[in-house]
Amino acid sequence: MAKTKAATAVEILTLNYQLAELPSSQHRAGLAGLVMVVDKWLRQHEEPTFIEKVDKGAICRITQLNADGATLEINQAGLEALFDEIYAASTEEQARPQLLKNSRTKAIIEPLREEEREETDAKGKVKTKKVYIYPVVVPGGSFLADSQYDKSSDGKNGHWIKLWRDMVWSILRGVPATRKPFEARADGNYAEDAVKVWKDLTQPETFTVDLPSTYFLGAQAFNAETVPFKDRARFQFLLHFWLFAAQIYIPAVINNEGNRDFIGYALAIPDVSDLEGFCDELPFVLSDRTSEISGYRPRDAIVDLAIESALDLLRRLRDRLIVTTGEQATSYTVLGVDVIHTEKQGNNVRVLGVTRLDPDPPMVNEYSRIRNGYWSPLFRKQRLLNLVNHHPWYQGFDKLLCSLPYEQSIENDYFRRDVREAFQHEVEQMDESMMNGEQVNGAKLDELVFQLVRNYVGRKLESKYQLKWSEIKDKPDKKKDYEEMKQKIAKDAFLAVRSRTEKMDFINYFASTLCSVPQYLKSEDYLSLTQALYSDHDRIRTLTLLALSANS
Repeated sequence: MAKTKAATAVEILTLNYQLAELPSSQHRAGLAGLVMVVDKWLRQHEEPTFIEKVDKGAICRITQLNADGATLEINQAGLEALFDEIYAASTEEQARPQLLKNSRTKAIIEPLREEEREETDAKGKVKTKKVYIYPVVVPGGSFLADSQYDKSSDGKNGHWIKLWRDMVWSILRGVPATRKPFEARADGNYAEDAVKVWKDLTQPETFTVDLPSTYFLGAQAFNAETVPFKDRARFQFLLHFWLFAAQIYIPAVINNEGNRDFIGYALAIPDVSDLEGFCDELPFVLSDRTSEISGYRPRDAIVDLAIESALDLLRRLRDRLIVTTGEQATSYTVLGVDVIHTEKQGNNVRVLGVTRLDPDPPMVNEYSRIRNGYWSPLFRKQRLLNLVNHHPWYQGFDKLLCSLPYEQSIENDYFRRDVREAFQHEVEQMDESMMNGEQVNGAKLDELVFQLVRNYVGRKLESKYQLKWSEIKDKPDKKKDYEEMKQKIAKDAFLAVRSRTEKMDFINYFASTLCSVPQYLKSEDYLSLTQALYSDHDRIRTLTLLALSANS
């Protein structure tokens, strides 16, 4: 950090940052966010307000940018202009169905006014309801609100910028006292924060400041050993910007009633390794997001697991690199992605989990197939868990199928369809491996169990109900009976297998029931299946439950 000769009257600061010196992925993402705001937005788009401040003497420019770092040249007026950009906010009106109360005194907060509005219910009946209009402060979001980066935006409001604003207000500024930089700017001119940061930055390079969770997620005043959280002032400065480079996702879970619940926010923070390359590609990653919504959130932001956020960001970076360079290795721009899953619970913001995923091209490729190829959130979630934990594709489904109501598995169209797709994919992979001369014993068992179950269901339909697909496929009146009886046979066997948790109970049922109809298997296949029944019965039981779901 260079200073003028008069240490007490610094006019211009030159802050040189190298990725390798920064202490965390949040700091490195912060440097990328700083470049995005200053170089990719304020400068390249010639933002009018900023240009006006520059004309009046504000200095804020990136003077050097490469893969390893960047240099910022700034004066106090430029810092104030920069903070005015990232903490810009406006006051808007919001309708509330009830009067608001002060959280401490419980006193009613007077609204701006009351209005009566007509609403149409699900039955089409029009009702008149009273609403209360309150002023609310809405963060601006800088370039994130532009239609170039949020396709649903009109330049100010859109689905993606709303998600960003909701996260900021709920997580980073969940405590109302921390919202002052936004609220003060919504009311008029404000520069107290910039003045303080400027004073800190003009201190020696090793000067440290407190590190609150407002800027660094998960930070505390003191850790368990009463060691305070501190950071160099010049490093903490970058933490004002990481939220412009991080990607926000919404983990969704399916409850026992089959309904979807959103659980907090998953923040995917890129650990940038090529600053210039990442900042070149990030605008395209943002603009490639669709404007479709699911519920009230952007569809592309909804994930089944928090760690899926990292996979999705790596996938999007990979896709951009394929377009621009033909390369698939996301390690060209990031070392990995840190995911922080956080939720506001009451008046407290809780960190539910922290994890990291490094670039793994085969895993990212498989993730793309799973995300785009499966329809059931329950099935997709378990497949993703197995993927990131390097487990076989079927692992964990026994517990899932035995704990959930069967209406969500064997009677769910999406789940049945996805199981069929999974078995088909395993067979295709097995065929490809065989062509390459590879060992396929494990995959062969998957196919054997699927064929055996499918044959059992078909034979039972024929012997018990005299229904054979080749004979009724052209008879619409018989197809309904065929499907109903097929589902009944598969469901009865599914519930029977699910209830047999003991090893010998399952083996006896498998042998006496599923193998009670003629099965045309080679002798070596019979031998492999028999050996697996005794040596790996949990796997065969899981595959049997899945195969029955697929053939119901």
